[in-house]
Amino acid sequence: MRRWRLAATVAVLLVALQATGAPSRIRAQSATSLPYRVVSDSYYRVDPAAGTMTARVEATFYNRQTADLKALPIWVMPAASSVLVTQDGSELKTTITQASAKLGIPALVLAQLPTPLKANLRTDVVVTYAVPAQSNALVNMAPGVVESPFVSQGQGSFVFVDVPKSAENYFDPGCIAVASQPKDVTDAGYERWVCGEIIHAVFGRTDSTEAACANLDDRCRQRTLKGSVVAFAQSITDPSSRGTASADVQLSQKSIRLTFRYFKHDEQWALKEMETAKTALPRLEALFGFPFPFDSLSLRESHHIEFGGAAGLAYLTGGDILVAPGTGIDDEVAVHELAHEWAGGNLAETWEAEGLAEYAMRSLAPDMSIKPSDWGWQKLGYTDNLATWGDGSAVADSDYWYGKASAFFFALEQAVGGKAKMTEVLSKLDPHLSRTPFDGRYLMDRAEAVSGANLDDLFLKWVFNPAAAAGLLKERRAAYTTLKPLTDRAAAMGLAGVPLDIQANLDAWSFGGIEGQAAQGNKVLDSYATVVAQARDNGLENSGAVAKSWGSDTMAHTSTVIEDERLAIAAITSAAEQLAGLHADPPALKQLEDARAKFASGDFAEAKRLASGAVAAQFNGVAAGKLIELAKQKQASFSPSFLSRVGLLFMDPAGDLAAAEKAYAAGDSKTALALSRSAYDGWNDAGSRGLQRLAVLAGVMCALSVGIWYLLRRLQRPPNEPGGGQQGHFIEPARFNWHDWENPR
Repeated sequence: MRRWRLAATVAVLLVALQATGAPSRIRAQSATSLPYRVVSDSYYRVDPAAGTMTARVEATFYNRQTADLKALPIWVMPAASSVLVTQDGSELKTTITQASAKLGIPALVLAQLPTPLKANLRTDVVVTYAVPAQSNALVNMAPGVVESPFVSQGQGSFVFVDVPKSAENYFDPGCIAVASQPKDVTDAGYERWVCGEIIHAVFGRTDSTEAACANLDDRCRQRTLKGSVVAFAQSITDPSSRGTASADVQLSQKSIRLTFRYFKHDEQWALKEMETAKTALPRLEALFGFPFPFDSLSLRESHHIEFGGAAGLAYLTGGDILVAPGTGIDDEVAVHELAHEWAGGNLAETWEAEGLAEYAMRSLAPDMSIKPSDWGWQKLGYTDNLATWGDGSAVADSDYWYGKASAFFFALEQAVGGKAKMTEVLSKLDPHLSRTPFDGRYLMDRAEAVSGANLDDLFLKWVFNPAAAAGLLKERRAAYTTLKPLTDRAAAMGLAGVPLDIQANLDAWSFGGIEGQAAQGNKVLDSYATVVAQARDNGLENSGAVAKSWGSDTMAHTSTVIEDERLAIAAITSAAEQLAGLHADPPALKQLEDARAKFASGDFAEAKRLASGAVAAQFNGVAAGKLIELAKQKQASFSPSFLSRVGLLFMDPAGDLAAAEKAYAAGDSKTALALSRSAYDGWNDAGSRGLQRLAVLAGVMCALSVGIWYLLRRLQRPPNEPGGGQQGHFIEPARFNWHDWENPR
């Protein structure tokens, strides 16, 4: 957000309260100490074609004081007319105070109770009124256009806004369409939206939060903002009042669609803003050093943000920016808000996001002919450090915070070594990296890592609370000093960075275990030095696997990688020694070379397998050669007989021998060994195999004969034998014989 006016919403509403005829007791108290509490639902029906709207408020008031509550204060829209307040169906006497028609401040209605409300009791009222066309600092309502904030009753409120489906409608990103649309609303061609607490949680809302609020969860009622304005919407039925400009902007890695929607009467201003955006986007990307995070960008002209003291507002959900016209600082506001697309939801603290957006704008300003305004923060006399902005500081002057935050980043740029180094630091804020959102400690860590500079004094002077942070920064510096010998030793061995378990403690600023981790890291490096020497002595190329693990994984994982490397070295060394004592065949030597190549690539498991296989390949080759010769001899001496012919049925030893010779010539000793063994066994065992097959066949024939005999015997059984009775199907009534099947009568 880019601040403009110093008047905030609550301050304006307090002015409104002072200007009304409200009882002094109400005027003097803050919203949290009012003598009453109210829970309300406000329903607005927008008619953009006529430039008007109607409203209905259903409110329950609770008397929180010991004295009677005689009148109910009710906020209504500016210039409200036909105001009717009823209690249990009876009209109440009212007094209406219009604070300022020029400013468009909500009006206050005091409804007199016929019977004062006693302490701790409650009462329900219904308010109805109409809102005519008007134009002022907050509200723009004319035939074809409604652009307006919407009034609530403060904390405990829901605001419902019905807009025509046929119109072009826009709501603040904090409002959301109601999940279950009422039938009377849809039948009238409208759509209902709800606004409440979610409008004030834009910078931290989630999908689950939006779903709950769309289903009207009471937790989404207005709670944090103590004023009576809770929503903003535009609804337009007159296309001639709306202007649209769009363009494709080419960035480093992609082209994004830039769209600007504005009011036609401000077209000259809008087109100039559009050109500013087109020029700034690629320059901002180059400054921050990481790609634009979204695929499109939407700008929208808005008048209502001026009411909150803002000239521009970038929603951190991405790609949606509101800008106010005619601020006198339009160009710098546009660039500032565009910078929030890089410095927004990825940052954890306000001073980072606002300071970086302002720093980016001021960095680009000279080349874009922009003359930034002077915050004059140094003349204000405040000394609060940036980390206390909004959390621990009583300073509410935005000029101080915006000015000091942007000045800090220029000081940081100088400390890290200039613009190029600063871009390298900012590139570490890429939201696609882990650990988002990034806080001030992360920024300090990355800036020191990039520059090598000691930034303790800079961050103590500008950012952290010296009283609370001095001790922690001293402890942090001691931890980095402890780690330096380890990181220096690792760097000399070709290992960059630190293991993840050490980095996790550094990132969390938890330094108690760093000394022990440094000692553990040195033991890991001792092991690595040993395997490096072993690899070198055996002519093995360094794979870089340990270097890859050291800065990207834990020390335990790196130790495992080192042990795997040691075992692979042992396997390759052993295989080389065994093959050296033999007349090694080319296949075995090739497999050993493959093992060395796999070692060099970091695939230690495969290197071990290939090294072991090289020795096996050598012995398989020798065995295969001898067995092929034996098979040839067996083939030459083979004398076929009846039994051997039976034994060779379904076998092809000659084919196996030919295939074995072919595999042996190709260097596939394992296959050659298996095929030569099959060929040798085929001829050598043919006679015994034939005898076995004939014996099996004879056994099968005998079993078949016995089975047939038994079956025929059963078929000849006389009727008077057990099981031979004349039950079921039979051929002869008294006696039958299986011979009768072939001798029919």
